[in-house]
Amino acid sequence: MYTERIYSLTKRLKNRYRTSDPFELADALNITITFKKFDKLKGMYYIVERCAFITLNEELDEVMQKIVLLHEIGHHILHRHLASRAFQEFCLYDMTSKPEMEANIFAANITLDDNDIISLARDEGYTAEQIARALYVPYPLLLIKMKDMNTRGYNFRIPYIPRADFLGR
Repeated sequence: MYTERIYSLTKRLKNRYRTSDPFELADALNITITFKKFDKLKGMYYIVERCAFITLNEELDEVMQKIVLLHEIGHHILHRHLASRAFQEFCLYDMTSKPEMEANIFAANITLDDNDIISLARDEGYTAEQIARALYVPYPLLLIKMKDMNTRGYNFRIPYIPRADFLGR
């Protein structure tokens, strides 16, 4: 899915449900959220008998909980067809896949507003690291957002492109 389409979709979702809060979005989308202690996983999306579930690692802090939840909602919106199929190990564990990056772009666009980044970068002269700290988001998520903004005509200098699996690290 093209990043511009993901951006447009996230704008429509925020407008339709009048929120960017992931717990409110999950509720509006009829996704059941559960919590469980995982060794390595931060969260997972799955479907059981046509009902959508997201299980989050109960040990995540509040900021990461929301970002992981948005990432998993991204899978629900963008890749539901993958979760509906029979168990496919490669889909669940291939953290460098296109669906993982698309879910990250989805989470970045719901979490971060273009105008906030523009204001901090251009008006305040903040570096990308300072913007991430000011907006309370992981640095790689901000870089994904800035890369996405560049595809829409902005010209941010991005020091590196985060791996799709940054949430899994």
